[in-house]
Amino acid sequence: MNSTVQKKIREVAKQVSTLPACELPQALLSLQDILNDASMRSEQNIVKKEIWSAGLTQVLCQLVRQDFTHCPGGWQCAVSLAALLCECILGLDLLLADSQTFQKTFLPLVIENLILLCKNLQEKYLQIPDFEQYKSSRQDALKFFTAVLDVTVHLVMSYKTLGGKALMSPRLLQLLITDDKETSIVVMNFIRSIVELSGLLHIAENDICCFLDELVYKLTSTSDAIIGRSATKTVNALAEAESRVVHLLNRRFIGLKPLLKRWQFKGFQPELQKLLSFLTAESAAVTEEQEYHAAAVVIQSTFRGYKTRQMLHRAEKALSSLQRKYRETKAANMQKKLADQQQRALQEQLVASRQLALRNVRNKHLHYIGILPAGALDKYLEGREFEAATKIQSVWRGRQERKKLDSRYKDAKVVKAVIIIQQAVRKWLARKRTERMRRLFLWPHLSDEKHVQLQADILRWREQHPMEVDSQARQEERHNRARELLSMHLLTARSHQLKDQHITSLLTRLEIDSNLLLNAPKLHEASAADVEVYHSFSLPVSFRAREAHHSQLKQQQTRWWQTYQEEHDDEESGA
Repeated sequence: MNSTVQKKIREVAKQVSTLPACELPQALLSLQDILNDASMRSEQNIVKKEIWSAGLTQVLCQLVRQDFTHCPGGWQCAVSLAALLCECILGLDLLLADSQTFQKTFLPLVIENLILLCKNLQEKYLQIPDFEQYKSSRQDALKFFTAVLDVTVHLVMSYKTLGGKALMSPRLLQLLITDDKETSIVVMNFIRSIVELSGLLHIAENDICCFLDELVYKLTSTSDAIIGRSATKTVNALAEAESRVVHLLNRRFIGLKPLLKRWQFKGFQPELQKLLSFLTAESAAVTEEQEYHAAAVVIQSTFRGYKTRQMLHRAEKALSSLQRKYRETKAANMQKKLADQQQRALQEQLVASRQLALRNVRNKHLHYIGILPAGALDKYLEGREFEAATKIQSVWRGRQERKKLDSRYKDAKVVKAVIIIQQAVRKWLARKRTERMRRLFLWPHLSDEKHVQLQADILRWREQHPMEVDSQARQEERHNRARELLSMHLLTARSHQLKDQHITSLLTRLEIDSNLLLNAPKLHEASAADVEVYHSFSLPVSFRAREAHHSQLKQQQTRWWQTYQEEHDDEESGA
């Protein structure tokens, strides 16, 4: 810490010793800027020690006790001083002598003064009339009251032993004994937080009874669901923190259980059920049994710890290996267990999905059978039998093929090995070929005598193996024949290509027309789009279709005896 910070702290201490009491809060609030300037935690600890050595922390503790009604800044200044006091205390590391005084004397005094400040703020809040024009003032007072209690909880989180001091304070019970809804809810939340942080181990039974009496009074006297829920949760927290509370509930509040039935279906049913379970007749015996069980557990854990420490002392090196193997085995077992659970869940899901699919298929088939006509039922059942036979065959063939997987896997390994060997051989041959070509291109310079000898060898080989050369007339004849064949091909290739294209187009058109005719809809199902699809641009086809349509219409419009007469005339003419 530099000398500038020490100088600032000494100046503040000098001002505190000279200024009147009403101006002390504003002077002490300047310590907040000094703490904020210390960026690192180590620097903040040094600043806090310096503030403690200057006696400013003790002044802050005493200052929060006074009435801030007429002080500059009002009760907002009191809340700021409480937060500054908590910040100066948290993380303060003192010497042994100062540490004992700090732990045993100063911290309980801080808790008592903060609760006194809360009491003053509660009285200030209750003095403000509950009218619309004073609404903002009441909200500010309630906010200050809640902020000081939050600072106290934050302080208890760092020093667990202060929780018992706070709960045994008589002023905390005075805070709880109030008919105001808002402040009583805040106080009950504060008590619940303190109990969850530090428990009730060192709290006297008389103090616990006082809290229980007030909480049960609120449960039985008020009709507000919010207060009832908060009181229920607080009683449950007390009972969970200490088994003595269950005994006290069963001994002091025998008729409480019927009175709690009016809170049913008010929005906090789980909390109410838990409280009712504490009030049952068996709860006291169960709690006593749990206490004996906890004592047995403590004795067993102490004995086992003693034996374990002896074992560690005798076999420290072997134990590290044993622990490592045990953890590995445990992790493997957990992993296997998780894998088995996932596998079982997957199998169950698969079985359920298969059952659902089978059920849907069966319902679908039953629906089809229900809507099919009687004549088509046999054909449908035959189709189903054919599909079932096909499915059985496919499953059987798949099973047979899967049986061959091992042999195919071995064959695949052999083939892969052969491929690798072939690759290696080909690479070796390529390297050899490259070396041979390199030696060929790097042939040493031939001498004149060697050159003459090689030339004589080449001439001798040519004499022994003469080339067959055609005559000039034969070469010209062969050239003319090739030119005639090429010109003939060029003349006929275009006509053949056009014929092939025409044949291909006709075949394609026939295939399209046949598909259209096969897939043609019925007359009562035909639409304008279908008519457009089956429209033909060929004049002969259109003319023939028109004639057939007119003849069909004419035949439908004639009487039956005229149709019979025409058929008789056709038979006579044919005869």
